Amino acid sequence: MEISDLFDSESLESIERKIDFERMLEGLKARDKRIGYLYASGHTQEEIGAKVGLTQRRIGQILQEISKRGEIWRVNYREENK
Repeated sequence: MEISDLFDSESLESIERKIDFERMLEGLKARDKRIGYLYASGHTQEEIGAKVGLTQRRIGQILQEISKRGEIWRVNYREENK
């Protein structure tokens, strides 16, 4: 499964969400990218933890860090494109 499999490639909104998702994952360690991808694919935090060898709590923390990174990216992008 690829990132593009998570999004309907036909709509402009879906393409924009895919680009946002890819940018949000940019610069992350391979493990954290995998966690973000697994979560976006519908896996629970507990399932992801079992796959990568971390606790559900740590997975939650990593997902929160990824989410904050995405929020910062969106704010910076909006400022740059005013």
